[in-house]
Amino acid sequence: MKACNYLICLLMMLLLGACSDNSNAPDTVETVWHEKKVVVILPQSDGMGEHWQRVFSLFSGNAENAFRGQADGIRLSFEYHDESTEDIDALAEKIATRDDVYAVIGGLYSSNASRLASRLCRNGITFLTLATTEELVRGYSGTGNLWAMTETDITQSEVLLSKVVNYGGKSVALLANGSDSYGKTFVDWFGFQAKELSLEVKGIYTYSDGDLAAAAARAMDSGADFAICVPSEVDDIAPMVAAANAAADAPRLLFSDMGYGSDVIERLGKTAEGIEGVCFGSDPETGFDVSFRTFFGVAPTVGAAQAYDAAMLLTYAAWYQHINPGASLRDALRAVVNGRDFNLGTWLGEDMRNVVTAIAKGDNPYVRGASGWLDFDSKVYTNVLATVYYNYKIYNGEYIILDYNTADGGNRTDATLAGWNWKASQMQDFGQTDVTDYAPHTSTRALLVATSSGWTNYRHQADVLALYQLLRRNGFSDENIVLVCADDIARNASNSTPGEIRVKPGGDNVYRNVEIDYRLADLSEQDICDILAGNRSERLPDVIDGDEGTNVFVFWSGHGEPGTLCWDDGTGITPAMMRATLEQMAEKRNYRKLCLFAETCFSGSVFEKCTGLPGMLFFTAAGNNETSKADVFNADMAVWMSNRFTSTFVESVSSDASMTLSDLYTRLFINTVGSHVMVYNSPAFGNLYRNTITEFIQPR
Repeated sequence: MKACNYLICLLMMLLLGACSDNSNAPDTVETVWHEKKVVVILPQSDGMGEHWQRVFSLFSGNAENAFRGQADGIRLSFEYHDESTEDIDALAEKIATRDDVYAVIGGLYSSNASRLASRLCRNGITFLTLATTEELVRGYSGTGNLWAMTETDITQSEVLLSKVVNYGGKSVALLANGSDSYGKTFVDWFGFQAKELSLEVKGIYTYSDGDLAAAAARAMDSGADFAICVPSEVDDIAPMVAAANAAADAPRLLFSDMGYGSDVIERLGKTAEGIEGVCFGSDPETGFDVSFRTFFGVAPTVGAAQAYDAAMLLTYAAWYQHINPGASLRDALRAVVNGRDFNLGTWLGEDMRNVVTAIAKGDNPYVRGASGWLDFDSKVYTNVLATVYYNYKIYNGEYIILDYNTADGGNRTDATLAGWNWKASQMQDFGQTDVTDYAPHTSTRALLVATSSGWTNYRHQADVLALYQLLRRNGFSDENIVLVCADDIARNASNSTPGEIRVKPGGDNVYRNVEIDYRLADLSEQDICDILAGNRSERLPDVIDGDEGTNVFVFWSGHGEPGTLCWDDGTGITPAMMRATLEQMAEKRNYRKLCLFAETCFSGSVFEKCTGLPGMLFFTAAGNNETSKADVFNADMAVWMSNRFTSTFVESVSSDASMTLSDLYTRLFINTVGSHVMVYNSPAFGNLYRNTITEFIQPR
């Protein structure tokens, strides 16, 4: 520690003395310092605490230099907390009630960052985070108080898969913790991006507490050329490496940013040798890494450049507020990152002084930090638009950088809602097959099913109720709609508007005048199959009991797993169960045409097994290796209100109820971001360019 303190003092002298001959900034001016308290919540064990102190000491030295010669100056004081050991919820609650906190920097781990954001952002505290989970950034972008210093893990997943392509790989598997928010981003986007990059997915292997070894063994025996490994903590890395060493023909491993950091080598020792992956870092053109090594004798760890830039932005914003007393911190930050007048350098003290001087004059300089250009999304100002990723490898007990990568060369101008800007390109083509032996259309029935319960699953019931209201507006009588949902949202203790459910803030109450036929808790998986197949009983009086003139519309919303449509807390409906149910309908001929829409993760893995059935068409929100995505987050209620596939469906058919099924597919495909909307069984159904959605959502 004494050596570290000596280096810090030496660094301060070097930084302060480097520009002592600048006649434009006379040393004789005594600066009046205005101090701002910044709470830092980052890991402190395994040498990490000392590391963050180095980063902010480096920053403080440059900031002192930046204001030398000014009558007034901004000085940040840092209060450190250990996110690995402290009670995050209690800490966030305490910070939210303090009036001496200017801002918070932290949340290296996504689960902690999400908990911090929930309390801080909703209470007006500015929170600059190093975490990269996409749901965090997408969820709290609307508050204006969250600033993510990197692109989300959507981009990191893209960079990792691009490395597979560059290395000549043809197939890939994913190994990730499916129960935390960090791993969830990769699980959500991996299958979609792999398909876009023409990679064969050999499996998505998820683990939770206690079953990592088994999941890792399956991933290593998958036959994939590469395995993307996403450990949720450093201790998860060793079992992954051990599984690869034990496999006869293991894939080449590529780790996420969790594999980069001084604590990895310290804790894993020789096990860490050869670990390779990608991690967000500094732009090599800024020279930050080289300078850090020179001053401290060690390499910066993950997030160092981003933490430095967070402090730098807060200093510029505080200075902007000093020059413009009426500006809020949010508006000051936006003004700083909007600057495009001229480039004044990067993160060094002299360059920072130029920026400070320009802001004092009312100019708008283009700000560049240790991590690169600090361009933020122009709509929500939530996350940096371009991030540099190291391609790292551990060699002889040290990290070496093989190369540097970005997702798109830093050319993005809009990453609205946290880099959620992937556009699928692999659309399906449909033949011109005509099926002409349909009986006259005489009636229409609908089955609407929400298969989850609980406040956190708000969106599934809300979406199904939105479909219910759509059908009622179109003239459906309630007796021709079978509605199944848990009905535990409208009067939930967390609902700030009791008796009301909406799919967007300020939207219509979709719970109004609803008649629910079955509560989810009263039904089993087999019951819902019997309802769809028309098997009426004393316990199931309301079923789909049409005839050869009845068109059947089904909308199914809930959770899904590979090969399963989940049923609340039950085991779920398998492809075999679903096919058997649909075959019953075909045998009984209790329908004319059936059009089913499935809004679940991995829904394609069920309905791809249901082809060849006459007069049936299946739209799925996601392919067999993909998750579907939530759409509208309400930060005040801390809940997702709708899914993108469903909201696009409702908007599309509300604006044009007569659109062809082909046009509907195109609309859904283009607007459902993060998964490939799929259509199954069109050859046995008929020409999608002539059939319309009208005959399923309008009554007869």
